[in-house]
Amino acid sequence: MKKYGAKGNGINDDRIAIQAAIDAAPLGEKTSIYFPAGTYIIGSYQRGSHYFENFCLRLHSNLVFEGVGAKSILRLANHLFDKTDSNANAHIFFGENIDHIYFNQLSIDMNGPNNLVPKGVLKNHSAIFISRGNDFSATNISIKNCAGSNMIILKDNGHHAIIENCKLLNGGNNVGTKKPNQYQVDFSFIYTEWDSSFINHNRIEQTQADIALQNYTGGIEIHGSYSSANNNYIGGCFPAIYITSSQGQLKDININNNLIAECLKGISFWVIHPIEKVNIENNRISLTYRRLMDPGFICGIDVPNGNMTLYNAGLANAATIGQLSIKHNRIIAVLPATTKDKTMGMILHSLQESSIENNRMEGMNYAGILLMGSKWGMKKLIIQKNSFAHFQPNYDPSGVAGYIVITDTYSPSDAAAPGLKDIHIDSNTFGELNKPLNTSNKKMVAARGKFLGAFIALPEKMLKEIHLGKNQFSDPTEKAVMVKTD
Repeated sequence: MKKYGAKGNGINDDRIAIQAAIDAAPLGEKTSIYFPAGTYIIGSYQRGSHYFENFCLRLHSNLVFEGVGAKSILRLANHLFDKTDSNANAHIFFGENIDHIYFNQLSIDMNGPNNLVPKGVLKNHSAIFISRGNDFSATNISIKNCAGSNMIILKDNGHHAIIENCKLLNGGNNVGTKKPNQYQVDFSFIYTEWDSSFINHNRIEQTQADIALQNYTGGIEIHGSYSSANNNYIGGCFPAIYITSSQGQLKDININNNLIAECLKGISFWVIHPIEKVNIENNRISLTYRRLMDPGFICGIDVPNGNMTLYNAGLANAATIGQLSIKHNRIIAVLPATTKDKTMGMILHSLQESSIENNRMEGMNYAGILLMGSKWGMKKLIIQKNSFAHFQPNYDPSGVAGYIVITDTYSPSDAAAPGLKDIHIDSNTFGELNKPLNTSNKKMVAARGKFLGAFIALPEKMLKEIHLGKNQFSDPTEKAVMVKTD
């Protein structure tokens, strides 16, 4: 690298020298670009045809970027992207229609505290942006303090990406200091539209959740089929893992063995086209409370339903999810006792031939599992051998809560709606509620809305489709209540 004039002294702008090394690499053979220990300042950029395509370093195929880990630092310069101009931002590494790009043992400091987004200005810069490519990997790299919208973006039609053993810290509203990056409205650490994206064994964390969770802050966004997110630690995100079929039909997704901590949503879906074969297994999800945002739903595994009677792509109600398997997960809500947020283990709709088995849900105040009707109905769902424990007071006096809650407000307005069919709830264990210690405290007792164990409110023909097996209620006053709604 120093052959091309890079100083690595933390003072000089080394961008032109690094670009010279990239341009000198042959297009047709794999070439390593090595960063010796040092701090390489990225202090300038070039504008593309659109500000989404501005770049500091433009890539071509067959490049390996490597260093010596924490001692090889690429650092964005101070005040490069904090101008009141949308064009004043650029991706650090940028490439289109390129193959075989690898990053290993590098540290990227995006210097967010000195590049805060001004009010009313969109900033889209990321550390790595590749559109339409094949064979990408980032291993053993660290990226921190991103004031833009993403850290790693893999866009459009691409195939095979590996992101492993990386440390990604702070972005969006939180850039590592007490002063928030308050005008950046959306952020994700990893965004991939490529199929066969494997995101494993990474640490993805907002180190100041109180700042980060004042706004949306995604952990991993998966938009491509045959992809997985396994064995990651994800902390302080909203949501931690986001699965969406916005680019077309999605299938064969695995989300296993992740530790999700202090998040407002654990695993969330956005359903535009059909999704098939998703396995969610052995994850531990710890939910926290909303900070400056209005009270709302907080959920471990979430298929958002938008308006319960209006179904369109904008509300993520445009298709079904088939063969969704949710097994051996533990979902815990850790919230202040007086929170007005409603916490749920899972909220689900439009499932076909799916199963929810051997999960444990603790500390919720609204529902362990909430099933909702939709335009697409729900068919052949098994809910069995799950355990529900330590549910908290529900501070909505008019609310109806339960370990299992099933409602359908869509079918009564659409006679052609398929509704819920062949739903089996069997061999689940429903534990005791956390009772107020002082039962003479009338305000505390009255604060709980109705808690009905299992609350099922459906049209009569659908009630016959709900099959309750040998479920165990540890509190004899609780039971399954079935209400006819037509």
